[in-house]
Amino acid sequence: MAIFKRKSKTGSFDALQLISNLNTFYTPFGNNISNSDVVKICIDRVASQCAKLKPRFIKTENDKTVTEKKGRLSFLLKYKPNEIMTPYDFIYKTITLLLLNDNAFIYPKFDKQTGGLKGVYPLRPVTVEMIVDTSDAYFIKFLFDNGESYTLPYDNIIHLRRHYGQNDIFGGTGSSGDHEAILKTISINDSLLQGIDNAIKSSMQIRGIIKMNGMLSEVDKKKQRELFDAALSESMNVKGSSIIPIDLKSEYIPLNVDPKLIEKETLEFLQSKILDYFGVSVPIFTSKYTEEEFNSFYESTIEPLAIQLSEAFSLGLLTDNQIERGEEIIFFSERLQYASWNTKVTAIEKLMSLGIMSLNESRALLGLEPIEGGNKRLQSLNFVDADKANQYQVGTEESKDENNS
Repeated sequence: MAIFKRKSKTGSFDALQLISNLNTFYTPFGNNISNSDVVKICIDRVASQCAKLKPRFIKTENDKTVTEKKGRLSFLLKYKPNEIMTPYDFIYKTITLLLLNDNAFIYPKFDKQTGGLKGVYPLRPVTVEMIVDTSDAYFIKFLFDNGESYTLPYDNIIHLRRHYGQNDIFGGTGSSGDHEAILKTISINDSLLQGIDNAIKSSMQIRGIIKMNGMLSEVDKKKQRELFDAALSESMNVKGSSIIPIDLKSEYIPLNVDPKLIEKETLEFLQSKILDYFGVSVPIFTSKYTEEEFNSFYESTIEPLAIQLSEAFSLGLLTDNQIERGEEIIFFSERLQYASWNTKVTAIEKLMSLGIMSLNESRALLGLEPIEGGNKRLQSLNFVDADKANQYQVGTEESKDENNS
């Protein structure tokens, strides 16, 4: 981890059993929830939408954005978080690690000479340990899969948490997350899917007994078995058929197999429990959602993550003085809004008339390129300051009193 350079069967039988050699057993799912395709798709749905967020380093004053800050931090957030990641890659991986582990750790790398920020890196440690020294200072110890270990001041790390409540420091029940709640459901779902797979294979197997009408020596039975296997193999693999002729000395007795499939409702119920765990609805999971369904997904799942990213990055990359001066890092969601064309047009009409949206911002919402001079904000003259509404309509209070006298 070169980025850490700063801060610190025998016997005599008269029958041949013909059962296709197919394994129909269950294998344990394991403890890695990412082995589940449903989990992978859920995480991708959330991470890919979060990756559309636009991190910006801004300065606000009186709850109004004054300007976007320039400099190295702004460049890293907008274009190149580190040497090998785009902003999309960086956010996607960060959210993926958070959903898999209930914790995500990001390491800001600083220049050893100048102290300037060089990049930010999502970490994937094997274990994480919190250490508190005698002066109540917090340190965090990372152990990676290559055996290397690093201990850093906790203040130097950007830490994101999910299901935060049972542990004072980490999300879930510890630094490696807590998947006990969902792992049982995933394991049951996986077992049922294996059952379906085994049922299909079982229904395709040739099961039966060839009864040899006569007394044969062990050598002759073995030879007959080999001849029958060869004939069956040739028929299936060469001629594309599972039918072979037998003479009067043999009798085929079929073994009936009646595999049971799992009900559709049962599978859907188990899958829905996994989807709910990650905050993903069925329409989002299948990518067949309406405007309202996406907006619900955004507000319940994506927006909380955007707020968490904004707060964690502001605290992790800015000094207390910068934050007090109104400087902060915000993960904006303007590229996320999913709406129909009519909804967008209606929003533009209302927002532009209030002077909230510029021409280029309106064009961006419609997926159009910016135009020269498009940063102007237009505002309707049909609006007036509420404090001056009386004067605008009927004149001053004093004038009205005089006319009534």
